[in-house]
Amino acid sequence: MSASKAKRAQVAERRAKAIAMVLAGVDYETIADRLGYASRGAAHTDVDRALSANLTDLKDKAALLRETQAMRYQRLLAAVWPKALKGDLKAVETAARLVDRIVKLWGLAEPDKLDLDVTGQITADDLLALIRSTPEGDEDPGAVGADA
Repeated sequence: MSASKAKRAQVAERRAKAIAMVLAGVDYETIADRLGYASRGAAHTDVDRALSANLTDLKDKAALLRETQAMRYQRLLAAVWPKALKGDLKAVETAARLVDRIVKLWGLAEPDKLDLDVTGQITADDLLALIRSTPEGDEDPGAVGADA
């Protein structure tokens, strides 16, 4: 193994140990002492770098998996599309579900928008009337004061 490969392997091993120690609840001062870092700050910086590199790796892998899954959905959609266009209701439903999955996978759906008119005023009596008009059984079980 070349000197640079050996050094990279050594750094990777020390980072792995440092991360394991952080996960175990060991403070950075102790990590620095045990693993030979110059200071607690150096240990912290090294752990941050390792975690950032891992996050970048995970994002890249997730993007690859997303692309692979999108290609699978596209192939399935291509298989049912001709039947759907001919009016086969089962194929239409299948195609619609596949399109929905593709939209979700790529985050293409617009978020639901809530249009509020905040120019009006509501009185306590109006609010009480709204509460009383709520049909039985429509109460929000997570609401404050909801019966258990």
